[in-house]
Amino acid sequence: MSNLEAPSLSMTDHGPAIERLLFVADAAVADVDDLPPAVRATIDAADAVYVVTPTLPGRLAWLADDVNGFRHVADERLDVVLGHMSSIGTDAQGLPRRGSVLTVIADAVADFAPDHILLALQGAEHANWQERRLSEHVEDRFGLPVTTYAVDPAGHTATADGPLLLCYDGSADAAHAIKRAGELFPGRSALVVTVWHDPLTSLGGIGWSAETPAVDGGELDREAAENAGRVAAEGVRMAEQAGLTAQPLAVQGRGSVWKAILELADRNDTAAIVMGSRGLTGLRSALIGSVSSAVVGHAARPTLVIRRSLVR
Repeated sequence: MSNLEAPSLSMTDHGPAIERLLFVADAAVADVDDLPPAVRATIDAADAVYVVTPTLPGRLAWLADDVNGFRHVADERLDVVLGHMSSIGTDAQGLPRRGSVLTVIADAVADFAPDHILLALQGAEHANWQERRLSEHVEDRFGLPVTTYAVDPAGHTATADGPLLLCYDGSADAAHAIKRAGELFPGRSALVVTVWHDPLTSLGGIGWSAETPAVDGGELDREAAENAGRVAAEGVRMAEQAGLTAQPLAVQGRGSVWKAILELADRNDTAAIVMGSRGLTGLRSALIGSVSSAVVGHAARPTLVIRRSLVR
Protein backbone atom coordinates (compact mmCIF):
# COMPACT_ATOMS: atom_id res chain seq x y z
CA MET A 1 0.00 0.00 0.00
CA SER A 2 1.49 3.37 -0.96
CA ASN A 3 2.35 6.09 1.52
CA LEU A 4 -0.68 8.18 0.57
CA GLU A 5 -3.23 5.41 0.10
CA ALA A 6 -3.77 4.18 3.65
CA PRO A 7 -7.30 3.64 5.02
CA SER A 8 -9.21 6.55 6.58
CA LEU A 9 -7.51 8.94 4.18
CA SER A 10 -10.65 10.68 2.96
CA MET A 11 -12.36 11.47 6.23
CA THR A 12 -11.51 13.53 9.29
CA ASP A 13 -13.27 13.45 12.64
CA HIS A 14 -15.52 16.21 11.33
CA GLY A 15 -16.50 14.75 7.97
CA PRO A 16 -14.93 14.81 4.50
CA ALA A 17 -11.73 16.81 4.15
CA ILE A 18 -13.15 18.27 0.91
CA GLU A 19 -16.88 18.69 0.49
CA ARG A 20 -16.98 19.66 -3.19
CA LEU A 21 -13.99 19.14 -5.49
CA LEU A 22 -13.91 20.81 -8.90
CA PHE A 23 -11.65 18.74 -11.18
CA VAL A 24 -10.51 20.82 -14.17
CA ALA A 25 -8.99 18.29 -16.56
CA ASP A 26 -7.08 20.07 -19.27
CA ALA A 27 -5.16 16.79 -19.64
CA ALA A 28 -5.93 13.19 -18.74
CA VAL A 29 -3.66 10.38 -17.64
CA ALA A 30 -3.46 7.35 -19.91
CA ASP A 31 -4.39 4.99 -17.10
CA VAL A 32 -5.91 5.60 -13.69
CA ASP A 33 -2.80 4.06 -12.10
CA ASP A 34 -0.86 7.04 -13.49
CA LEU A 35 -2.64 9.38 -11.08
CA PRO A 36 -0.07 10.64 -8.54
CA PRO A 37 -0.75 9.24 -5.05
CA ALA A 38 -1.31 12.75 -3.65
CA VAL A 39 -3.86 13.48 -6.38
CA ARG A 40 -5.61 10.18 -5.77
CA ALA A 41 -5.73 11.07 -2.07
CA THR A 42 -7.22 14.47 -2.88
CA ILE A 43 -9.95 12.84 -4.98
CA ASP A 44 -10.62 10.25 -2.29
CA ALA A 45 -10.92 13.05 0.29
CA ALA A 46 -13.83 14.66 -1.59
CA ASP A 47 -17.47 14.08 -0.80
CA ALA A 48 -18.54 15.19 -4.32
CA VAL A 49 -16.52 15.59 -7.53
CA TYR A 50 -17.45 17.62 -10.59
CA VAL A 51 -15.31 17.33 -13.73
CA VAL A 52 -14.93 19.90 -16.49
CA THR A 53 -12.75 19.59 -19.60
CA PRO A 54 -12.14 22.98 -21.21
CA THR A 55 -11.79 23.36 -24.95
CA LEU A 56 -8.25 24.58 -25.61
CA PRO A 57 -7.80 25.65 -29.25
CA GLY A 58 -4.63 27.37 -30.35
CA ARG A 59 -4.65 31.08 -31.08
CA LEU A 60 -5.22 30.72 -34.82
CA ALA A 61 -8.06 28.24 -34.40
CA TRP A 62 -9.55 30.45 -31.68
CA LEU A 63 -9.45 33.56 -33.86
CA ALA A 64 -10.87 31.66 -36.86
CA ASP A 65 -13.57 30.09 -34.69
CA ASP A 66 -12.32 26.71 -35.87
CA VAL A 67 -12.80 24.85 -32.60
CA ASN A 68 -15.01 21.87 -33.45
CA GLY A 69 -12.08 19.45 -33.43
CA PHE A 70 -10.94 20.74 -30.05
CA ARG A 71 -14.47 20.38 -28.68
CA HIS A 72 -14.51 16.75 -29.75
CA VAL A 73 -11.19 16.15 -27.99
CA ALA A 74 -12.51 17.83 -24.83
CA ASP A 75 -15.63 15.65 -24.90
CA GLU A 76 -13.52 12.52 -25.25
CA ARG A 77 -11.30 13.68 -22.40
CA LEU A 78 -14.37 14.11 -20.18
CA ASP A 79 -15.42 10.52 -20.89
CA VAL A 80 -11.92 9.28 -20.05
CA VAL A 81 -11.72 11.17 -16.76
CA LEU A 82 -15.21 10.13 -15.69
CA GLY A 83 -14.22 6.56 -16.51
CA HIS A 84 -11.16 6.90 -14.29
CA MET A 85 -13.29 8.27 -11.46
CA SER A 86 -15.71 5.37 -11.77
CA SER A 87 -12.89 2.81 -11.74
CA ILE A 88 -11.62 4.08 -8.36
CA GLY A 89 -15.09 4.18 -6.86
CA THR A 90 -15.61 7.95 -7.05
CA ASP A 91 -19.11 9.05 -7.97
CA ALA A 92 -18.23 12.00 -10.21
CA GLN A 93 -20.36 14.07 -12.54
CA GLY A 94 -19.39 16.35 -15.38
CA LEU A 95 -20.59 18.28 -18.39
CA PRO A 96 -18.82 19.57 -21.49
CA ARG A 97 -18.37 23.33 -21.23
CA ARG A 98 -17.36 25.78 -23.93
CA GLY A 99 -15.40 28.99 -23.77
CA SER A 100 -12.02 30.13 -22.51
CA VAL A 101 -10.48 28.21 -19.63
CA LEU A 102 -11.19 30.89 -17.03
CA THR A 103 -14.76 31.28 -18.29
CA VAL A 104 -15.33 27.53 -18.03
CA ILE A 105 -13.90 27.46 -14.52
CA ALA A 106 -15.88 30.55 -13.45
CA ASP A 107 -19.14 28.98 -14.67
CA ALA A 108 -18.35 25.71 -12.89
CA VAL A 109 -17.46 27.54 -9.65
CA ALA A 110 -20.75 29.46 -9.82
CA ASP A 111 -22.80 26.32 -10.46
CA PHE A 112 -20.98 23.80 -8.24
CA ALA A 113 -19.63 26.03 -5.41
CA PRO A 114 -16.49 23.96 -4.77
CA ASP A 115 -14.24 24.31 -1.75
CA HIS A 116 -11.17 22.93 -3.57
CA ILE A 117 -9.97 22.98 -7.18
CA LEU A 118 -7.85 20.25 -8.81
CA LEU A 119 -6.07 21.26 -12.02
CA ALA A 120 -4.66 18.64 -14.40
CA LEU A 121 -2.46 20.56 -16.83
CA GLN A 122 -0.15 19.76 -19.69
CA GLY A 123 3.54 20.02 -18.85
CA ALA A 124 5.05 23.49 -19.11
CA GLU A 125 6.87 22.68 -22.36
CA HIS A 126 3.59 21.62 -24.01
CA ALA A 127 1.23 24.11 -22.38
CA ASN A 128 -1.41 25.88 -24.46
CA TRP A 129 -1.40 29.69 -24.37
CA GLN A 130 -4.54 29.62 -22.19
CA GLU A 131 -2.80 27.50 -19.56
CA ARG A 132 0.14 29.73 -18.77
CA ARG A 133 -0.01 30.89 -15.15
CA LEU A 134 -3.50 29.37 -14.99
CA SER A 135 -3.10 28.10 -11.43
CA GLU A 136 -2.09 31.57 -10.24
CA HIS A 137 -5.05 33.17 -12.02
CA VAL A 138 -7.47 30.61 -10.59
CA GLU A 139 -6.17 31.00 -7.06
CA ASP A 140 -6.24 34.80 -7.23
CA ARG A 141 -9.70 34.99 -8.80
CA PHE A 142 -11.56 32.39 -6.75
CA GLY A 143 -9.61 32.33 -3.50
CA LEU A 144 -9.79 28.55 -3.16
CA PRO A 145 -7.14 25.93 -2.38
CA VAL A 146 -5.67 24.72 -5.68
CA THR A 147 -3.89 21.42 -6.30
CA THR A 148 -2.02 21.26 -9.60
CA TYR A 149 -0.29 18.41 -11.40
CA ALA A 150 1.22 18.02 -14.88
CA VAL A 151 0.48 15.32 -17.47
CA ASP A 152 2.89 14.69 -20.34
CA PRO A 153 1.76 14.06 -23.94
CA ALA A 154 1.88 10.29 -23.38
CA GLY A 155 -0.53 10.58 -20.46
CA HIS A 156 2.01 10.00 -17.70
CA THR A 157 2.71 11.98 -14.52
CA ALA A 158 5.25 12.14 -11.73
CA THR A 159 4.10 9.42 -9.33
CA ALA A 160 6.64 9.86 -6.53
CA ASP A 161 5.42 8.44 -3.25
CA GLY A 162 7.79 9.96 -0.70
CA PRO A 163 6.85 12.33 2.12
CA LEU A 164 4.93 15.55 1.73
CA LEU A 165 7.10 18.66 1.49
CA LEU A 166 5.53 21.35 3.70
CA CYS A 167 6.98 24.80 3.05
CA TYR A 168 6.99 26.82 6.26
CA ASP A 169 8.40 30.31 6.77
CA GLY A 170 6.61 31.37 9.95
CA SER A 171 3.76 33.12 8.13
CA ALA A 172 0.07 32.59 8.91
CA ASP A 173 -0.51 31.37 5.35
CA ALA A 174 2.08 28.63 5.74
CA ALA A 175 0.66 27.62 9.12
CA HIS A 176 -2.82 27.24 7.63
CA ALA A 177 -1.39 25.23 4.74
CA ILE A 178 0.11 22.76 7.22
CA LYS A 179 -3.20 22.46 9.04
CA ARG A 180 -5.00 21.80 5.76
CA ALA A 181 -2.42 19.18 4.76
CA GLY A 182 -3.20 17.36 7.99
CA GLU A 183 -6.89 17.32 7.08
CA LEU A 184 -6.24 16.00 3.58
CA PHE A 185 -3.47 13.51 4.39
CA PRO A 186 -3.94 12.40 8.03
CA GLY A 187 -1.12 10.31 9.41
CA ARG A 188 1.20 10.92 6.46
CA SER A 189 4.93 11.52 6.77
CA ALA A 190 6.21 15.00 5.93
CA LEU A 191 9.27 17.19 5.77
CA VAL A 192 8.85 20.75 7.03
CA VAL A 193 11.28 22.86 5.05
CA THR A 194 12.45 26.37 5.88
CA VAL A 195 14.79 28.09 3.43
CA TRP A 196 17.20 30.77 4.58
CA HIS A 197 19.75 32.92 2.78
CA ASP A 198 23.16 34.34 3.60
CA PRO A 199 22.26 37.59 5.47
CA LEU A 200 25.08 39.50 3.75
CA THR A 201 23.77 38.46 0.34
CA SER A 202 20.31 39.59 1.38
CA LEU A 203 21.69 43.00 2.34
CA GLY A 204 23.68 43.40 -0.85
CA GLY A 205 21.39 46.10 -2.22
CA ILE A 206 21.93 48.49 0.69
CA GLY A 207 25.14 49.96 -0.65
CA TRP A 208 28.26 49.67 1.46
CA SER A 209 30.74 52.48 2.07
CA ALA A 210 33.83 53.16 4.14
CA GLU A 211 31.59 54.33 6.96
CA THR A 212 29.61 51.08 7.04
CA PRO A 213 30.24 49.26 10.35
CA ALA A 214 32.15 45.99 10.15
CA VAL A 215 29.91 42.94 10.00
CA ASP A 216 30.78 39.47 11.27
CA GLY A 217 29.44 37.37 8.42
CA GLY A 218 30.02 34.10 10.22
CA GLU A 219 28.01 35.22 13.21
CA LEU A 220 25.17 36.41 10.99
CA ASP A 221 25.16 33.06 9.22
CA ARG A 222 24.96 31.19 12.50
CA GLU A 223 22.09 33.37 13.70
CA ALA A 224 20.20 32.93 10.42
CA ALA A 225 20.69 29.16 10.49
CA GLU A 226 19.56 28.93 14.12
CA ASN A 227 16.51 31.05 13.39
CA ALA A 228 15.62 28.87 10.41
CA GLY A 229 15.99 25.80 12.59
CA ARG A 230 13.60 27.26 15.16
CA VAL A 231 11.07 28.10 12.45
CA ALA A 232 11.27 24.60 10.96
CA ALA A 233 10.84 23.07 14.44
CA GLU A 234 7.79 25.27 14.97
CA GLY A 235 6.38 23.99 11.70
CA VAL A 236 6.97 20.40 12.81
CA ARG A 237 4.99 21.02 15.99
CA MET A 238 2.12 22.39 13.90
CA ALA A 239 2.30 19.42 11.53
CA GLU A 240 2.20 16.94 14.41
CA GLN A 241 -0.76 18.77 15.93
CA ALA A 242 -2.44 18.42 12.53
CA GLY A 243 -1.97 14.65 12.62
CA LEU A 244 1.15 14.33 10.45
CA THR A 245 4.48 12.64 11.22
CA ALA A 246 7.02 15.36 10.46
CA GLN A 247 10.72 16.13 10.49
CA PRO A 248 12.36 19.60 10.23
CA LEU A 249 14.56 20.58 7.32
CA ALA A 250 16.26 23.99 7.47
CA VAL A 251 18.42 24.63 4.40
CA GLN A 252 20.46 27.53 3.09
CA GLY A 253 19.24 28.74 -0.27
CA ARG A 254 21.97 29.51 -2.79
CA GLY A 255 19.62 31.17 -5.26
CA SER A 256 15.89 31.57 -5.71
CA VAL A 257 13.80 30.08 -2.91
CA TRP A 258 11.50 28.31 -5.37
CA LYS A 259 14.49 26.56 -6.95
CA ALA A 260 15.65 25.39 -3.53
CA ILE A 261 12.17 23.99 -2.83
CA LEU A 262 12.06 22.09 -6.13
CA GLU A 263 15.56 20.70 -5.57
CA LEU A 264 14.54 19.46 -2.12
CA ALA A 265 11.37 17.93 -3.54
CA ASP A 266 13.38 16.06 -6.18
CA ARG A 267 16.08 14.98 -3.73
CA ASN A 268 13.53 13.54 -1.30
CA ASP A 269 11.19 12.14 -3.99
CA THR A 270 8.29 13.94 -2.33
CA ALA A 271 4.72 13.03 -3.19
CA ALA A 272 3.52 16.64 -3.17
CA ILE A 273 4.58 20.18 -2.31
CA VAL A 274 2.29 22.06 0.07
CA MET A 275 2.55 25.80 0.60
CA GLY A 276 0.60 28.90 1.54
CA SER A 277 -0.64 31.34 -1.04
CA ARG A 278 1.31 34.30 0.21
CA GLY A 279 3.81 35.13 2.93
CA LEU A 280 7.52 35.59 3.33
CA THR A 281 9.70 33.92 0.75
CA GLY A 282 12.45 32.27 2.75
CA LEU A 283 12.25 33.98 6.15
CA ARG A 284 13.14 37.67 6.17
CA SER A 285 15.93 37.26 3.66
CA ALA A 286 13.85 37.51 0.50
CA LEU A 287 10.59 39.38 0.72
CA ILE A 288 9.84 39.96 -2.95
CA GLY A 289 7.71 37.92 -5.30
CA SER A 290 5.41 34.92 -5.05
CA VAL A 291 7.30 31.71 -4.42
CA SER A 292 4.13 29.67 -4.74
CA SER A 293 3.53 30.87 -8.30
CA ALA A 294 7.08 30.00 -9.33
CA VAL A 295 6.91 26.55 -7.75
CA VAL A 296 3.61 25.74 -9.47
CA GLY A 297 4.95 26.97 -12.79
CA HIS A 298 8.02 24.74 -12.67
CA ALA A 299 7.09 21.71 -10.54
CA ALA A 300 6.56 18.35 -12.22
CA ARG A 301 5.00 16.87 -9.08
CA PRO A 302 1.62 17.78 -7.52
CA THR A 303 1.56 21.14 -5.76
CA LEU A 304 -1.08 22.29 -3.29
CA VAL A 305 -1.41 26.06 -2.75
CA ILE A 306 -3.76 27.26 -0.02
CA ARG A 307 -5.13 30.75 0.49
CA ARG A 308 -5.33 31.41 4.21
CA SER A 309 -8.48 33.55 4.33
CA LEU A 310 -10.67 30.75 3.01
CA VAL A 311 -9.12 27.74 4.69
CA ARG A 312 -11.67 25.94 6.85
